[in-house]
Amino acid sequence: MKDLVLYITAGYPDENTFFKTLDLMDEQKVPILELGIPAEDPFLDGDIIRQSHRKVLEAGIDPRQLGDLLEKIRSRYQFRVILMTYREGINRFHLSKLDTALYDGVLCVNEALTIASGMKPVQIYNEAMDENEIMKHLKENTNFAYVMSGRGKTGSFRRLPEGYIKTVSFLKQKTDLPVYVGFGIKTLEDVKNVCSHGADGVIIGSHFMKVMRDGGFTECKNYLNIINNYLQKVALQK
Repeated sequence: MKDLVLYITAGYPDENTFFKTLDLMDEQKVPILELGIPAEDPFLDGDIIRQSHRKVLEAGIDPRQLGDLLEKIRSRYQFRVILMTYREGINRFHLSKLDTALYDGVLCVNEALTIASGMKPVQIYNEAMDENEIMKHLKENTNFAYVMSGRGKTGSFRRLPEGYIKTVSFLKQKTDLPVYVGFGIKTLEDVKNVCSHGADGVIIGSHFMKVMRDGGFTECKNYLNIINNYLQKVALQK
């Protein structure tokens, strides 16, 4: 089975549109939502996600509103929820004190969380990590392993890098966790490429948010149909 993970910034661009987008995800049976918890300096993210963080912060999202948002998500949908953020986001929104029943895991870009923290960490991997670093991260990894397709900012690649291939291969030998690839995945060809190199799924963020921003729900639905039809076809071939 090849999974699709979609990234959306919490509450973006407004609560009504945000939940309509989640309704579409649910309709398309997307199994995992990667929920972006905003930060003032999301240094690993490109313009699209940076602007979305700025917009929801300017709208005044606070820890209480985030908790309410997560409660609504839990009550309405079956997909898993992984919070993706920075150390700043963890501190700003008091994520360590958040009811862990409201989410399934946390990925912190600039802090390797531990299982002992109770936050059900997801770790991120890239081509610059040596085998010892990877194994250290794996010991503190739940849910899935997140592999960056290449080193750079989200949405910044004109074409999909190949740096992830070696990392995916090594992880597949060392863990039973699903291995997903994100960063720079836009087209069906990108998805095919990643799946052909052994990944268990793809994570799409900047491009999905761009489609949502520029094309609305019709274009979002068309885009997801194309990606999902391929992933289902791959699953049937197994």
